[in-house]
Amino acid sequence: MAQQPDDTPRRGRGRPRRLSRDLIVEAAVGLVYEDPHASLTIKSVADAVGSAPMALYRYFPDRDDLLHAVADRLTKDLKVSITELSPGTWQDQLREWMVLSMESLRPYPQLLPYIVSTRQPAWLPSFVILTRVLEPLRLSEDDQALAITLVGTTIVGQASMAAARRPADETVTVLRAALDEADERDDTDRAEIGAIIDRLPQAFDRLYGTVIDATIAAIEALTGPPSPARRPGPARLSAPMSPLFSNPDPW
Repeated sequence: MAQQPDDTPRRGRGRPRRLSRDLIVEAAVGLVYEDPHASLTIKSVADAVGSAPMALYRYFPDRDDLLHAVADRLTKDLKVSITELSPGTWQDQLREWMVLSMESLRPYPQLLPYIVSTRQPAWLPSFVILTRVLEPLRLSEDDQALAITLVGTTIVGQASMAAARRPADETVTVLRAALDEADERDDTDRAEIGAIIDRLPQAFDRLYGTVIDATIAAIEALTGPPSPARRPGPARLSAPMSPLFSNPDPW
């Protein structure tokens, strides 16, 4: 996980630092790095800069505006931990990129809606890398744009769903209780449905890998009948990954 920047403001003794929009954002980003799952509020940020909450409204009209600014800054601050994907076919590299991208987004669930609509051009390096990964397919510009859009929306959509989804064990417990209370189900139905419900944790574990496979298959379908000139081959990258998708571990 990315580390808290060294210049993140901290409360200390003496005269408080003069407030500014940048100072407030720095403090908010520091709170996110410290605990990505803790709710970022006007009050918590105000406490971090040693100010009254009302003072922050001079710089941010509401919490949404603050979170947008934090997401913008976060996409710029995240450090790249790898500079190249592993050698292999375009399918191998795309699969690796999607896995690493998901893992980098997952720590920041409350910022996902704002990262998606970031006002910074953080997505541009990702476009460059995906264009190079898909280059062996020799897609038309229209199909290449569609493929890149498909990959991006798949990653962000799955990350958003994973952040909102309740734990698998809790889901099983709730569904099991509902099944037990359903009078219209006979014993055969209960046994069959119950067996499926019990497999949900394993299904969640397999879900993203299955989605990646389906995404790759959809992109392959854009190529039409295979031919020597269009057959996928290895694509070696030399450009760094997007700052948005940084510091990943295998997922």
